[in-house]
Amino acid sequence: MYLLNTARAKDKQTPNPNAGKKEYTPVYVSIADKPDSIMLGMDRFVREIQTTESAGDKWRWVPMLIFFVGVGLVTIDALLTLLGYFSIIFSVGAFASWLAAFILARKLRKSDSHDFSPRYYGLKDILHTLRDDLKPGSTFLGHLDLTGAMLQTKVARETKDTQDRTTQYFNDPWLSLKAKLYDGNVLRVTAVQKSKKRKSYWKRSRISGKMKSKPEKFKGSEQELKVRIVVNPEAYTIVPTPQFSRGQNIGKYTIAELNTEGGMINILAQSPFEEVEKEHILNFLKSAYSLLQRKAA
Repeated sequence: MYLLNTARAKDKQTPNPNAGKKEYTPVYVSIADKPDSIMLGMDRFVREIQTTESAGDKWRWVPMLIFFVGVGLVTIDALLTLLGYFSIIFSVGAFASWLAAFILARKLRKSDSHDFSPRYYGLKDILHTLRDDLKPGSTFLGHLDLTGAMLQTKVARETKDTQDRTTQYFNDPWLSLKAKLYDGNVLRVTAVQKSKKRKSYWKRSRISGKMKSKPEKFKGSEQELKVRIVVNPEAYTIVPTPQFSRGQNIGKYTIAELNTEGGMINILAQSPFEEVEKEHILNFLKSAYSLLQRKAA
């Protein structure tokens, strides 16, 4: 099984300040089924979005056609003027058609779907990888929330500095996953994106003395990973190891807290990266399993 084959990734990378800037299709996936059913449903949803977008593509030539019709109408007025008959009737119609073409083009553009986030496909890979560890007959439980990391509903707190500028702190638990495993353990995984943003504010210019509006400013993001393993006491003993201890780097994560009391393993890992790929999450889970020693039969 995947989690029983422990592996450790200790590659150090530099955070990418441009990560997470691309817009993706907002989507919320409720995880409450068997792995194959969840993955098939996710694939079906992608196909439905692509089919809807393809249907809209059939109409993309219409605004351009209307534009050229307007050009033709203006040409008619120009010819009439050259012949000594002043006219703007056709030109008025042309401007009306150009306005209609602009509105239609805007609507068609808004109907375009963005690409799906790498996290969407990452969840599929995580479910596919862990499905063999799942207890027969049981299901995964949880959610994948890709509706946006900086929604107002996800503001955890606000602070003000000495200049009365407000900074918002966002808490986005974008992945929550619970599974009863084949070996009797219960696994819980929560991935959280923490972001902060300074709101727009008014500031008096030192030169002109006028009040000027300063735009909001993104102040960065980081990732947290919370892992809990409720250990099956009939199968395992928890054995601390220096390779997986507080302060150790596991891929893009650093172990911030580690507690092995009460027959449970509770881990809080942090990452300065705005995006952590699925490989790092899976490798972290592998490494966490190194704290378990199987009891003799």
